[in-house]
Amino acid sequence: MRESVELPPPDGPGRDAVMAQLNRILANHLFQHSRRYPAFLQHVVQKALEGAADELKERSLGVVVFKRSAEYDTSADPVVRNTASEVRKRLEEYYSDAEHARELRISLPVGGYLPEFRPAPAELTPEPPLAPVAAAPPSPTRRWIWAAATLAAVAAIAGAIRLAAPQPAIDRFWRPMLQGNDSVLVVTETLMAVTPPRTGEGDPPVMEAIDPKLFISVQEASAKLASLLRGYGKSPDMELARNVALPRLRRGPFILLGAFNNPWTRRAVAPLRFYLELDRERLIRRILDRRNPSRQDWAAPMGVALQADYALIVRAPEPDTGTTMLVIAGLGERGSGAAMEFVTNPKYLASLDRTLPKGWDRHNLELVIQTKLVNEDWAEPQVVASHVW
Repeated sequence: MRESVELPPPDGPGRDAVMAQLNRILANHLFQHSRRYPAFLQHVVQKALEGAADELKERSLGVVVFKRSAEYDTSADPVVRNTASEVRKRLEEYYSDAEHARELRISLPVGGYLPEFRPAPAELTPEPPLAPVAAAPPSPTRRWIWAAATLAAVAAIAGAIRLAAPQPAIDRFWRPMLQGNDSVLVVTETLMAVTPPRTGEGDPPVMEAIDPKLFISVQEASAKLASLLRGYGKSPDMELARNVALPRLRRGPFILLGAFNNPWTRRAVAPLRFYLELDRERLIRRILDRRNPSRQDWAAPMGVALQADYALIVRAPEPDTGTTMLVIAGLGERGSGAAMEFVTNPKYLASLDRTLPKGWDRHNLELVIQTKLVNEDWAEPQVVASHVW
């Protein structure tokens, strides 16, 4: 296979524009339910922007992206070629949607792994209308009356359309979170503790602290959230939970990511109808319902293969500060991914107009989300319980 090493043209789209478009593509359903395709596309785009086209060779990609050994047989293991082919198909399908037809183009030409970036296509110039049959020109007074009447009719129709067409559910859902500052505080916690097995009877347990703080900005969920907020003219202000004090939460609306690895989340939802519980004795994570305490099935046991995962989504005032908060908390990693998809995808938020009481967008709400797991990845997120007050 020929492997192109030419750099993108210097007069092409800028890095920020390309990365913004990449985030939009990765947030689309075509790339949502896979790890391989987003990882491949993100890697080749970043390398192209860095001018590192010489690193976009089949073997190099196999080693870096898919963790193959440096000596692996590319002819026997076509993971790079197969992935590239599928990514090409998905990019073509993405841009075949009229909704994306006018966006900046990212493509992966056949014969290599160096992506191309092209500006959004210019609007097509309409064909000139046919010349009307000659007629006697109206008088200036009649022309003025006709123009004024036309403008009034157009204004009336536009007003009627605005009144008849409600604002999209995604806009109404996010409106309370977009008040005030130019940025929205996003509180997350990535500290994880792992206890490896003991090597001998006399050895004390060793706790290995893993803090992937440096990777917050590239996490898929963070990319989706950042893309959505920027679409509303806001920027995400990412901060670790352990670095946040209560006064910081009083400054404006904020978002809490994570469940049991974010102490602010458990504290915030503790007094609500749906709340989080960690059964340390049996190692089970749960969402519980105060109105139905016997319900125990919204659970994700640790250390076993799950058939489904769950998440809690809350948009309500934080109990101690009264500041509007949005909680996105999965019991497990897959539940968190499904919950993030739910709150950033217009398709899923539109379902709230069908399932929740009228005017839900002007009230506080809690949603319990379920997602079945397919090949260890999340499937469609569904609301299995809700509370509006």
